[in-house]
Amino acid sequence: MFGLFKKTSWKIDGKVFDFFDKLFKQLPSEFHFLSDGLNKGLYRRYSVNFAMKGHHYTIAFDPSQSDKSMTKGKQFELQNILVIQDANEFNLNITVYEGIWVGFEIKKNIIEFKNFRFDLTKLHKDKNKFAKDSKIEKLVSGFSSNNLDLNDLSEFEVDGQLYYQIKDLEDGNYIAIDNKGQVFGLIRDPYKIELINKSIKQFVDDVNCGQFDFDKYLNGQSD
Repeated sequence: MFGLFKKTSWKIDGKVFDFFDKLFKQLPSEFHFLSDGLNKGLYRRYSVNFAMKGHHYTIAFDPSQSDKSMTKGKQFELQNILVIQDANEFNLNITVYEGIWVGFEIKKNIIEFKNFRFDLTKLHKDKNKFAKDSKIEKLVSGFSSNNLDLNDLSEFEVDGQLYYQIKDLEDGNYIAIDNKGQVFGLIRDPYKIELINKSIKQFVDDVNCGQFDFDKYLNGQSD
């Protein structure tokens, strides 16, 4: 399921920066906050999102800037951005959550593009992707933790089951909840999905008081 010894994360600099800078500046004015964030250094890296099928990437951003850049309720997916290289067209989708660029989807890795151009004639802003989040958000409503991403809740599907990410443990490892509020560990190598806690409330409490330690959990998975 996961490729070994293959690079899966890249800095957003050089020609990768130029690629997105060029794109964001061509978008309609309502999306120019993406260009502002990029040029302020808000967005640092993009990585393969192993938790999702297809060609998805997640964005790592500067936590010292993210709180000031977030806008509650500003969430959508920009669809049907065409990247044209020679006679080939590649569809690019950009995901924004709470005013932050959090991911994108495209079949060709950004670093491989040369002599390309963008076609935005079919650009579509889709807010329906996040309509289902309201039910899931209720599961974490009123909870807070400096060590969990309870405001993100990115959705992905694994083995036919939907999960909602509450912690990126990096290297393709995640902690997520299902639609019942149960907490699961999704581990890359060796690949496994395991129930950690049947209650998100109890799990948040355990994390906040230090009873649950992420490093110890990951080390336990490698035993």
